[in-house]
Amino acid sequence: MPRCFKTVQCTVDQCKMSSTRRSMSHYDPAVAQVEKALQLAQSSNVPPELLQTLELACDLIQKRDDYTDSNTSYDSAACRNILEQTLKHDWDAVHRQGKTTWNLRPGMMTGRLEGQFLKSLVSIHKCKKILDIGMFTGYSALSMAEALPADGKLITLDQDIYLKELVEGQFFKQSPHGKKIEIRIGPAINTVKKLTADGEQFDIIFLDAHQGDYVEFLEYIFGQNLLVPGGTLLIDNAFVYGTGYTSNPRGGSANRFTDVLASNPNLHRVLVPLRDGILIVRRKSDVEGTVD
Repeated sequence: MPRCFKTVQCTVDQCKMSSTRRSMSHYDPAVAQVEKALQLAQSSNVPPELLQTLELACDLIQKRDDYTDSNTSYDSAACRNILEQTLKHDWDAVHRQGKTTWNLRPGMMTGRLEGQFLKSLVSIHKCKKILDIGMFTGYSALSMAEALPADGKLITLDQDIYLKELVEGQFFKQSPHGKKIEIRIGPAINTVKKLTADGEQFDIIFLDAHQGDYVEFLEYIFGQNLLVPGGTLLIDNAFVYGTGYTSNPRGGSANRFTDVLASNPNLHRVLVPLRDGILIVRRKSDVEGTVD
């Protein structure tokens, strides 16, 4: 039976090179509805043509993901190690032991497709300093650090000391680029306030944290110039698993920060439908050309 997307909770042995990523389709509620329709059709007396059409739709969704995957450069050995170790880590046990604030899941990891997208943007920008708000196991941080010059620096934020010890001790040390990364632990908004007070500025800020804080983050990023002139803000999970554009109440936090962005006439935005959506935000003065 065709499946619209691959299961996320695969074993490490199953998650080899081309299938270690989390399928982008998983984040699209329309895909879940197509799969549900297929399951209903298979258990009902529907015309064969309808069943075949639904099966083809699911097959095309998976083939599109596979095609995207096959035309994306491989990640580094160090990044693949992060992915594999994150997949097999017993996050339930860690949370029960009180070592993490949230019951973390492997699907929170950026993954190869988005990681290579971020790496490309860092390279295009010729960045020297990056702020990564929301580290988890460090896949996005290391992906971006790999594109920094030797004197580049990336600061990544999280709130659990357990993650810092895990990532520093087992993951970043396996890459020569790990030395470019500094981990800061504590409530992300407090760290952002301190960075702003210290006069720090960043070429790219990747925002992948608790969305209830996003509006406050925006004030520091643009209102107090934590982002350098010419810099780029990247906001992950902009679709909020589809709840941003449906009646699901979970979309409230997404709507609040997107409304704030939309109400600012000085900002230029484009939402890239990659995985759960990446919203690219820049100052309009940095994207508008000039004329004689």
